Amino acid sequence: MSDELDLRTDKSCSGSRALPISESFTATTTATLFSPPFHASAGTTINVQLLAELDDPNGIPGNGTVGVTVRQCCDVADSDITQQTVGRIGPAGSPEATPLTATLSDACTLSTHPAGNDSEFVYYLRLRISDSFDRVKLSYSIT
Repeated sequence: MSDELDLRTDKSCSGSRALPISESFTATTTATLFSPPFHASAGTTINVQLLAELDDPNGIPGNGTVGVTVRQCCDVADSDITQQTVGRIGPAGSPEATPLTATLSDACTLSTHPAGNDSEFVYYLRLRISDSFDRVKLSYSIT
């Protein structure tokens, strides 16, 4: 994974990247975070690997969950490509994996395209951490 980043708490549809993408965060107890936008053709199958573990070795992993949703950037209102996949948070040093495989589609009435490329669409991940007491280390990759 890449070096730890500041939390991205607002989604963006501009400046989309090519795949693969990998990032790591450490978040407060409950947060909604977003991946950078990425571009791909409809019909592309992506694999998302989400790893979550407590930051504190004395924390209680059963208190929280993580979730991931693939969303498409649309010119009017963004669309869900997948429903939220929910996973567990592991103890510090033993992350729990939450995998997600999705085939990208064009689910918008008016789709957002990367500059000058009408055959590709822009997508992002919405990542949710829900933990009552502990900070959570979250890493993900999209391939």
